[in-house]
Amino acid sequence: MKAWISSSYGKDGNPSDAVDKLEIQEVPIPEPGEGQVLVKISHAAINPIDWKLFSGGFHAIVPCTHPYSPGFDFSGTIVKLGPAAPSSSSDTVDFAVNDVVCGDLGLVETCTSNPPNGGCCGAFAEYCVVPTTIIAKIEDTNAVPGNIACTIPLAGLTALQGLFTRSGRTLAGETLGNLEFNSNGDEKKKKVLVLGGATVVGSYAIQLAKLAGAYVAATASTNLMPDEKTTKLKFCQDKLGADKVLNYKEQSWSEILSGEEYDLIFDTVGSPDDWKNASKVLKESCDFISVANFSPDLDANSKNKFKVYLLKSIGTDLKELVNLFQNGKLFCPIDSIVPFSDVPAAITKNLKSENAGKIVIKVSS
Repeated sequence: MKAWISSSYGKDGNPSDAVDKLEIQEVPIPEPGEGQVLVKISHAAINPIDWKLFSGGFHAIVPCTHPYSPGFDFSGTIVKLGPAAPSSSSDTVDFAVNDVVCGDLGLVETCTSNPPNGGCCGAFAEYCVVPTTIIAKIEDTNAVPGNIACTIPLAGLTALQGLFTRSGRTLAGETLGNLEFNSNGDEKKKKVLVLGGATVVGSYAIQLAKLAGAYVAATASTNLMPDEKTTKLKFCQDKLGADKVLNYKEQSWSEILSGEEYDLIFDTVGSPDDWKNASKVLKESCDFISVANFSPDLDANSKNKFKVYLLKSIGTDLKELVNLFQNGKLFCPIDSIVPFSDVPAAITKNLKSENAGKIVIKVSS
């Protein structure tokens, strides 16, 4: 099969150097092991973590074993089943050849000192091997075609677990957000602030928080979406349903929202000042949950609780998101769909923050 291969971290920690060195190679098709399936990938999606790994800065937490094929998000069709997993594996779900599935191969699941199947990541390839416990079946491929299915896992799971906890936990093992669907309406509506509302993770967070009945504020800019007509501010409010949107380039969210007593801040940006200023907006003891700030000055804010996490790739949580897509309750903004040969250019576009929405890779028909 053809696969994009990364042979080393970027020189002096420069991810662009690693991107320049990516090569498309012919490599053996992997064999599924116990509790695994072989998937022929139809589409993959670019995520910032793909190029952030190239710097080597995450090696102490999630080491990459070179050479490896980058990429986490994929959709495709099961073409081969491995031996059945032990019956004690309660998360194992039955899958069959020709099932259409999607999944996130998993940062902490594959980037380890002893990576499964000989390598980490693996979505920028024609085939991948994946445990059945971390994929979800697409029952309605008309509602959720492959180019959409591959955009769900990594960003969707990040937002779902950050806001609702589900299978996610902080790096210290704590629970995350406590929003809930299907509230009986007796409790006061919760208030959520999403920093970076027009990011893909942020766009999922806004939609999911609104589905839980929350009042949602978000930060964004006047940069344009892929239609080159709609600003990100307007997109967050009109398309995603945010109740209030603040232009972070012109307004200080912590001053404008000061004293409004929010229940949760969900941070996709990672600015140290955001954590420091959160006390002006958050209720006392409430959570500032980040997916982007891994070295906070905890003394900068003694009023609130700082939480950071890496998503857990798991099929039960992913199936919940797939069902929301199939029922028309969630969507993902698409920046572009590019051919398999354009993987390096697509990663570079994301690295330079030139995309608005997901960049999708068409791997095969």
